[in-house]
Amino acid sequence: MDFKGWNILWELCFGLLAALIVVGNSLTIWIFLKQKFRKRAHFLLISLAVADLLVGLLSVPLFIIANLDISVYISVWRRRSANVYVDIFTGLTSVFTLAVISLERMYAVGWPLRHRTLRMRAYKFAIVTPWILAAIVTSMRVLYDNDLIGLKGYQVFISVSLAAPTLVICSAYCVIWWKRKTRMDNQNQQIQRETKLAKTLFLITGASLLTWLPFQILHIWPLLVLTIHSFAFGIFYVIKLLHFSNSLVNVIIYPFRISEFKGALLKMLRGFVTACSRKTNRRRTEDVNETAI
Repeated sequence: MDFKGWNILWELCFGLLAALIVVGNSLTIWIFLKQKFRKRAHFLLISLAVADLLVGLLSVPLFIIANLDISVYISVWRRRSANVYVDIFTGLTSVFTLAVISLERMYAVGWPLRHRTLRMRAYKFAIVTPWILAAIVTSMRVLYDNDLIGLKGYQVFISVSLAAPTLVICSAYCVIWWKRKTRMDNQNQQIQRETKLAKTLFLITGASLLTWLPFQILHIWPLLVLTIHSFAFGIFYVIKLLHFSNSLVNVIIYPFRISEFKGALLKMLRGFVTACSRKTNRRRTEDVNETAI
């Protein structure tokens, strides 16, 4: 099997990843919406899960379809197709949402009294903003593909779009660390809970940025120096697989860091197992009765 090109193994890997992303983020959205521990900050996590869900529903399947024909894959960097635009939109929405979440956590830990007075309107604005920004960046790619803006203009815009959320995230968590250090001797229970959630989201953000970094370097590098033909196709697929796995990070970390989330998930799984067990026992009873007759 040629691992340098598209084959059945890559189809299975990306297909399995898409299924895990869809199932995991669907459960995440359901738990945050239905459970009693839902808070205002959780609406931002729901928005993040929706963006990640779209990656599994749209971005990964479209990427698989685009690569079924190798002639389509060769021009993937300049191809004017839905999979590129959907990939940019969903991926950047996730990253921009992580940046907004880091700012919300910074405000909650650094200025807890003001944070408690925030109205729902502020959270609605925080939820909508990443989607709008991602749409703007995607529209710039459309303009570039249709030769309406130059290469240098697109390079500058996409570089700023990728660097800005990273700088915001790093700055916000630096402020959180500094505020927490200065208030170590005077922390109430509320601040401790906000800090714990901030640590959890810091882990998610850090893991997400690590999975994103190789692809973003590869995305900018060919535009500046090289072409896609300078890279083995197999290496590109590994990096892209890592890139898409960004949408699975939160699903893995939530159960280990948020006790309420873990409890709700275990309760749901126990209910599912119990329902399956009852259904199996019912079938066995029916089979025994039919045999006796």
